[in-house]
Amino acid sequence: MMHKPILVTLLSLLMSVAGPVLAGFELKPWTGGATPTLSLRDVSGKKVDLAQYRGKVVLVNFWATWCAPCVAELPAMQKLRDKLSLSGFEVLAVNYKDSQKKIEDFLVKRPLALPIPRDADGAAGMAWAVRTFPTSFVIDADGRIRYWVIGEVDWLSPSVESRIRELLPKT
Repeated sequence: MMHKPILVTLLSLLMSVAGPVLAGFELKPWTGGATPTLSLRDVSGKKVDLAQYRGKVVLVNFWATWCAPCVAELPAMQKLRDKLSLSGFEVLAVNYKDSQKKIEDFLVKRPLALPIPRDADGAAGMAWAVRTFPTSFVIDADGRIRYWVIGEVDWLSPSVESRIRELLPKT
């Protein structure tokens, strides 16, 4: 049988490692330089250019259909967009290298009303230095990356929503 101090120490160590994972990842201030360009075609073939969203706060999320955490966070992104779209918020769910058919099949099972630009060759992901999925960036109304996060986020958490609301255009 374990002694109580050892058990407490082990539990503390476990929570220090697992706690952030269980709580979800948090947005971190961006220090990586200028915002890369983003100009892609969406699933319907329409051009989607980040520059056309100037004046809005934009969540740029890189995801793939095979990425379980990516798929898990998409509905919350949709809900956050629905909640804040009238205030000047948009989500660009950039799909990374899935085929057109794979994305279309995915959307039949999990309908989304978000712009879904296709990074068919991975060049956009490379330009944005995406190495892990999901990776997300919050762009302010002036087109600058303000926050970023690697991993799944609870997009409906009060702390995340508060950070995004702080960036929304003042009317």
